[in-house]
Amino acid sequence: MLFSIPESGWWLIALAATAFFMIGMLVLGAGMKLPEDLRDTVKQPSRKAKRIALLLMPLGCGAILGVNLLRPEPSPTILFLYSVAFASIPIALIPVRGRILKNYIAEKRKNPKAEATPDGLTMAWIISVLSVLLLGAVIALMMTSHHGMRL
Repeated sequence: MLFSIPESGWWLIALAATAFFMIGMLVLGAGMKLPEDLRDTVKQPSRKAKRIALLLMPLGCGAILGVNLLRPEPSPTILFLYSVAFASIPIALIPVRGRILKNYIAEKRKNPKAEATPDGLTMAWIISVLSVLLLGAVIALMMTSHHGMRL
């Protein structure tokens, strides 16, 4: 059932996953402003750097996909894995973005030169979400391979 979708359909799904990833990354950063007292101590990216990142993001996604399509596996399998990977990142990060920012601000106020590290609950959430999505993808591939498709 999973790979009964034609290859052109998987290309559309991969494009949609890329768009979802890019929108998710924009949403991740939207509204995450540092308080006034930290803006001078933490280097902020310029508008030009943000625009360049926005332009390079689709190129980077395309390069990742292109390199993976050089592998010997069928294209639908690679496109499926690519789509799962790119869609899962915003799903894992967006729900905890406020917590990440709050932790970052607290650590920077204690020591502006220290590297900020995520708290345990945030890491547990991210690892859990990514693990569940990865497990689901593996199960889907295994079920497909048992029904006649070779991976």
